[in-house]
Amino acid sequence: MRTRILAAAMLFAAGAASQVALAGDLPPLKIGLMLPYKGVYAVPSEGIDRGFQVALAEYGNSVGGRRVEVVRADDELTPNVGVQQFNRLVQLEKVDLVAGVVSSSVGIAVSGLADKAAMPLVLVNTFADEITAKFCSPYVARTSFSANGFQYNSGKYWATHGIRTAVIMGPDYSAGHSFLDAFKRGFQEAGGKVVQEIWTPFQKTKDWGAALTQASNSGAQIIYSFYAGAEAVQLVKQHADFGLREKLPLVGDHWIYDQLNWSALGDLIVGPEFITTYLPTIKTEANERFVARYREMFKQDPEVNAELGYDNGKAIMLTLEKLGGRMPADKSQFIATMRGLVFDSPRGKVRFNASNSALLEKVYVVKIKKDPAGNLLPTYVDEFAGAEDLPGCTKSF
Repeated sequence: MRTRILAAAMLFAAGAASQVALAGDLPPLKIGLMLPYKGVYAVPSEGIDRGFQVALAEYGNSVGGRRVEVVRADDELTPNVGVQQFNRLVQLEKVDLVAGVVSSSVGIAVSGLADKAAMPLVLVNTFADEITAKFCSPYVARTSFSANGFQYNSGKYWATHGIRTAVIMGPDYSAGHSFLDAFKRGFQEAGGKVVQEIWTPFQKTKDWGAALTQASNSGAQIIYSFYAGAEAVQLVKQHADFGLREKLPLVGDHWIYDQLNWSALGDLIVGPEFITTYLPTIKTEANERFVARYREMFKQDPEVNAELGYDNGKAIMLTLEKLGGRMPADKSQFIATMRGLVFDSPRGKVRFNASNSALLEKVYVVKIKKDPAGNLLPTYVDEFAGAEDLPGCTKSF
């Protein structure tokens, strides 16, 4: 009996060792991470990349016994460059999937490529509604949320909280129009009126004087705006220089008053109310784990861009885990598996709709205050639910 038990144990050990060896012999899983690492969105991209790293670090940078490698590419916020980089990642780097992408214009361009190449594309931002409507694909998912999901109920919120007239001001490209059109729909359906629309050339505007003068002469109660990165810093500073902080408040979202820009904005960050999908002070187990690991890795608190990057990496790793670390022969099954995920993220519960877009559970209204020691603190004001995506996806998955 003892001999048989020893023999069985030896066989089990040999089998286990063989499985480990086989797992170790498998090639690494390669993820192409495409972000605009230079230019106007370089700072938000750094936050996204860091959050992505935190998600992978939770898994020890491996899944199903396979090491996970990240191959980075800079799309330069330009669709043509994004197409070139996507093709390089797929054809030369032989990645198993592509993640990231900030610009909606780039996202739309590479979504078409992903569909043709049958290559999973897991978008971190690219908020334009068309991504999961007109350009939807069984090979494309978005882990953040749509422009309508974020901004439609924001319009309703401000219209029902004393704001009856607004100027909308934003960059003249797909994401700018998607965000502010969603705000306008919600605002006007709830009784508000957009009295003027001002669109500035994306990545080219440095002087907002003409736009701010138009807004100042409009008679509106607020400017509601979407800008990010360097353009947000320029707008906030010039808005203050024009003496409009009290006369015509600049209201918008977390990219206007991005935590990554606080050092550049100084005290201009204190006072305005804005909407955000994430606060590092949210008291949930998922968020507290995320904040602790982020602090450990980067010696600072995460902000909204880092949280979006984390959700992107987390959704990918959860999907790979469900698939045993193997990419299905039919790669649309990777996205179909992701579509079935429901998980607690630092921002709240994440689930996906039928066209592969993550939904937004809640949106927070916040303002920045100073504590007695002079530290800047995001302060909770209110919250409301995120909205649904716009319809428009006609493909059958």
